[in-house]
Amino acid sequence: MDSTAFKEFSQTDLNPLWPRLLAELGKLQADFINGEDVLLPLCRVLAELSQSQAVLIFPKDRFDSEDMPACTTCWCRDPVRYLTLWKEAKEWPFMNQEPTVHRWQSFVIWPAKRVNIQIFFHSASEEWLSFLLSSNETLSEIIMGMLAQQSGEERESVRARVTSTIDTEMFQSIVSNSEDLILVASRSPFGVPSIMYSNAAATSVSHYPRSQLIGKPITMLFESGLEGDEENQLLQAINCRTDFDGELVCTTANNEEALLHMHLVALEETSGHGSLFALVGRDITEQKQLQHIMARTQKMQAMGQLVGGIAHDFNNILGVLKGNLELLELKITEEKLLRYLKNAFKACQRGTDLTRRLLQFSRQEQFSAHHCQVNEVIGGMEELLGKSLTTQIKLKTEVNKDIADIYVDRGDLEDALLNLVLNAKDAMGGEGDILIKTDITYLSGLLPGITGSPQVEEGQYVTVSVTDSGCGIPAHLLEKIFEPFFTTKDKSKGTGLGLSMVYGFVKRSKGYMSVMKSDEQGTEFCLWFPVTKQAIVEEIKKDERIKVPVVASKLKVLIVDDEVELLNVLKDYCELLGMEVESCNDPLEVRRRYSSGLGDIKLLITDVLMPGGINGYELAKELSADAELSVLLISGFIGDIGINKNEDMPYRVLHKPFDLEGLVDSLEQVGIEFTCASE
Repeated sequence: MDSTAFKEFSQTDLNPLWPRLLAELGKLQADFINGEDVLLPLCRVLAELSQSQAVLIFPKDRFDSEDMPACTTCWCRDPVRYLTLWKEAKEWPFMNQEPTVHRWQSFVIWPAKRVNIQIFFHSASEEWLSFLLSSNETLSEIIMGMLAQQSGEERESVRARVTSTIDTEMFQSIVSNSEDLILVASRSPFGVPSIMYSNAAATSVSHYPRSQLIGKPITMLFESGLEGDEENQLLQAINCRTDFDGELVCTTANNEEALLHMHLVALEETSGHGSLFALVGRDITEQKQLQHIMARTQKMQAMGQLVGGIAHDFNNILGVLKGNLELLELKITEEKLLRYLKNAFKACQRGTDLTRRLLQFSRQEQFSAHHCQVNEVIGGMEELLGKSLTTQIKLKTEVNKDIADIYVDRGDLEDALLNLVLNAKDAMGGEGDILIKTDITYLSGLLPGITGSPQVEEGQYVTVSVTDSGCGIPAHLLEKIFEPFFTTKDKSKGTGLGLSMVYGFVKRSKGYMSVMKSDEQGTEFCLWFPVTKQAIVEEIKKDERIKVPVVASKLKVLIVDDEVELLNVLKDYCELLGMEVESCNDPLEVRRRYSSGLGDIKLLITDVLMPGGINGYELAKELSADAELSVLLISGFIGDIGINKNEDMPYRVLHKPFDLEGLVDSLEQVGIEFTCASE
C-alpha cells in the first residue's frame, strides 16, 4: 500500500464507523449470519466511510443481468436514483475503469452458497478511491493492514471495540434465536431470584409474554409441583449457589403442563445485580411421549413373540386332537358316543378361537381383509349385541350414512365391536346406556385421545366409537389396558385378551385406537380405519361339500412333519381320500432320500417350522425345482417362513388346526381333483 495514500486516509482511523465496519466484516468472515441481513448494514457503513452516493453489493456472476438481480444489496442516498442505478452501474467499468470497481473476497450470503462478490461505489470521495487504488489486496486485507500500522494503543482500542461489538451481537443473536428456554435472574441476599431477562423460547414454551415474566420469581413456572424431589433440589441449588440438572414440570399460561429438562447455573456475582443465575431448559414433552410409545411398542412386540410361540405349539396339539376326533367320528355310528364327540369338538373349537386371538395379538395370523361397510356390520350385529346385554342397558346407534368403505377382516371387526360392548356392560354394573357411533374424520399430526399420542398418517378415516355411562377407567390403569392378560375383572369373567385383540386388529388394519375420555360419566373408545374407494364385491357362497371325497386319479403324496402325532393324522386323512402315502418326520432325511428324484410323487404336504436347519418352505423349493410337484404348506402362522404378505407366497398355506374339509379345500386349490365317493 502506498504510504502517502495510507497516511492521508488513515487520519479517519478513529472514526467510530471503523469498528462497525470491522464488526460486519468479522461476522461475515466467521460465517456468523444466522439469517439476518448483514449486507445492508455493510452497505451503509461503506457508504458513510467512502462518502459515496450509493453502494451496491451483488454476486459477480450476475453482472450480465439486464435488470438488477434480486440478490443485490443496495444503499442509495437518493431513493429516486435507485431506479436507474443498475443501468449506470453496468456502464461504470467502461467510463471510470478501476476507480469505481473493487473485487472483494468470497464470503457467505445467507443462505446462498459461497460466491464472488462485486462492490460498486458511486461517486466515492477521492481519498477513498486513492485508498483502494493504492493496493491490489481485497478490501478486508487493506483495512486489517491499515489497522496493523496504527500505534499499539490505538490498535487495541479499535480491536477492543470491534470484539465487544461482535461478542455482544453474537451473544444476543444466539440467545434470542435459541430453541431452549433461557432465563437470567438476580436476587438480593435473601429470597428467590427474580427474572431480569427471558428469550423468545421462554415465551414460546410458557405462553407467558416477556412482560409477565420479567420481575417474577424464577420458580414461578414450577410452583404447581414444588413438593417434588426435583423441585426441592432446584430450591436447594439456588440457596447454596450450586448447579442443578433435572426434569421439571412447567405449568404454562394456558394451564397446560410441559416437561422441561432444566439446567441451573450460578453466575459470578456483580455489584449492580447481586447474585445471578441462568436457567436453561428444553421442552422434552414430545420426546418423552415418543419414548413412552416406543417402550410400549417394544413391550407389545416382545409379548407378541411370546404369545405367538405359545399359540403355535398349542395349534399342533389342537391339530392332533381335532384330527383324531374327526377320524373317530367317521367310524362311530352310536348316537350317544357321537354326542360325546360333539362336546369334544366344541372344546377344540374354543381352543382354536383362543389361539386365533392370540395370533391376532401377536400379528402372526394371516390377515384376511375385505372391503366392508361399517354401518352394515353394525346393523347386522344389533340383535346379537342386544341379546348380550341386560334389559336395564339401552343400546343406541348413531351412524353417518355417507361414510366410505374400509378394508378390514369382517369377522375381526365383529369381534372388536362385541368386545367393546361387553366391556362397556361390565363397566356399568348392569344398567346404563351404550352408544355406538360412526362418522368420517380427517386425521393429521398426533392421534387425539388420552392413551398416548402417536404420529398418524394424514388422511380420511372412518371412526367407530363405543361410549358407555359406566364408572370410567382409573388414570393409572390407562397405560395397561391394551396389554394382553391385563384385566381388573374376576378370573371367571375374562381372560384379559379382549382389548389387546381389538388393538391388534386395528393395527393390522392400518388404523388407530385410543380412549377419548374416561371419567365418572363413562368411557369412550374410538377406532379409526383408513377409507377405501374400492366398492364392495359380494362373495359367492360355496355349495356345501360332500363329507368324504376321493382323488379323481391315482396320486402319491409325500407328507413331512416333525410332530409324529400330527403326521399320523395327515396320513390317515390322505389315505381316507384315496391317496398313496409316504411320510417322514425329518426334513433332512427327506432331502437325502429324494436327492436323486421324487419318482412318482406328485404332491408334497409339509409343515413349515421344523428342526434340522431347513424349513418346509425351503424343502418345497428344493424338491420342486426339477419336478412337477404340487405343494401344500401347513403352518401355525405365516410368520414361520418370514413372509409377511400372502401375495409373496408361491405356495398355498393351510393354517393349523384344520379339519378334513379344510384339507380337501386347500388341495383343490393346488390342482388336486376329487370325486364324491361317499357321504
